[in-house]
Amino acid sequence: MSNYSSIKDLVIDTCASEGQFPSYEKLTNLVLNSFPNSKWQKTHYAWYKSKIKRGGIAVPGGESDDDLVQDATAYEVEETIEASLSLERDLHSYLARAVHEVENGLVLQSDGIEHQIDAGRIDLLAKDPMGQFVVIELKAGIAKDAALGQLLGYIGCVTESHPENSVRGILIASDFDKRVVYAAKALPQVKLIKYKVAFQLQDVIL
Repeated sequence: MSNYSSIKDLVIDTCASEGQFPSYEKLTNLVLNSFPNSKWQKTHYAWYKSKIKRGGIAVPGGESDDDLVQDATAYEVEETIEASLSLERDLHSYLARAVHEVENGLVLQSDGIEHQIDAGRIDLLAKDPMGQFVVIELKAGIAKDAALGQLLGYIGCVTESHPENSVRGILIASDFDKRVVYAAKALPQVKLIKYKVAFQLQDVIL
């Protein structure tokens, strides 16, 4: 039987005894051992970590203010990275179902979702009405030099595999580094497209 009356008490005690916030694996094992019927998930871990690091939940003998600020900043970076990855996945899923919105007439190839080639994995591979292969690379946030280099590598690889077809590429991002824009102007086979995220708000019926 658990020695703790709640998961919150367990988390506070563990943080106090270790002098830092435990890893997800360790805290999860402790929670499930003490509360086997708990529906503990990674979101609960993130919530407690955020609350403690930001001072929302006090821990006896906790870290200094400077440590809290550094850890909170690190946590915010983790959240930003996760949000970026999530946005990229959502964008990928949406365009896989509606690739024609990227460019009128585009048709996704039968194996065109995360199409594997020697140079890596293409986000989307389509063909236009002229039968031209179109390599589509998606980036959440600002696309930098590396994104353009990745797209060109994919274009080169597909061209080598299908010398009978011309190949071009589309890089989709929320914005582009200036050097990417200048480079694309000199690359007729590359097109840049910006995406915008639209939020829809709805009242919650209570």
